[in-house]
Amino acid sequence: MKRLLAWFSSLVIRLVGSTLRMTVEDRGGVVDQPEHPPVIVAFWHNRTALMAYFYERYCRGRIALTFISRSRDGQFIADVAAQFGIKAVRGSSSRHGTSAMLAAIRAASDQHVDLVITPDGPRGPRYQVQPGLIHLAQATQRPIVAVTYQLKWKHLLNSWDRFQVPLPFSACRLITGEPIFVPENASDAELAAISARVTEALGGD
Repeated sequence: MKRLLAWFSSLVIRLVGSTLRMTVEDRGGVVDQPEHPPVIVAFWHNRTALMAYFYERYCRGRIALTFISRSRDGQFIADVAAQFGIKAVRGSSSRHGTSAMLAAIRAASDQHVDLVITPDGPRGPRYQVQPGLIHLAQATQRPIVAVTYQLKWKHLLNSWDRFQVPLPFSACRLITGEPIFVPENASDAELAAISARVTEALGGD
């Protein structure tokens, strides 16, 4: 039953995604470029609904490895993500974060694997970058590419992240930000400035 529900959810996402009137601004140089240097893709938690679909559509030839919590909801998200060919390491900033981080660092040796993370997940605060993203960029020496989208028509859920449910036939602007590098020996002030840059690149509502 759970697998059927995940399959049906992925079908709905693909159907809604296929109706969107898309505009793409690829400042990060990752769209339709399967040989691009490996990156860390970062997006806000409330943009989760369409990101797997966009990765499947615009990043053919790449492999996405994402962090998903070990909660019951996380299992369902992992099952849906698998329908799009996206792999998952289970863990978050609040549970099993260290083991998930180590698994992602090991996976980073594959140049065709992009690491994917929601820097304000899994519990928020909304639109606030948590340290895990910056630590991952330092450990792997991969640049962060902030990815967001703006929907003209959407429904906002009454959740901590104000989750965005895309409505069919909406105009959608997909934006990838310029790569942001995190030096291994960066000072606390530099790390704070980088975090602010990521936050600005991801934008808000």
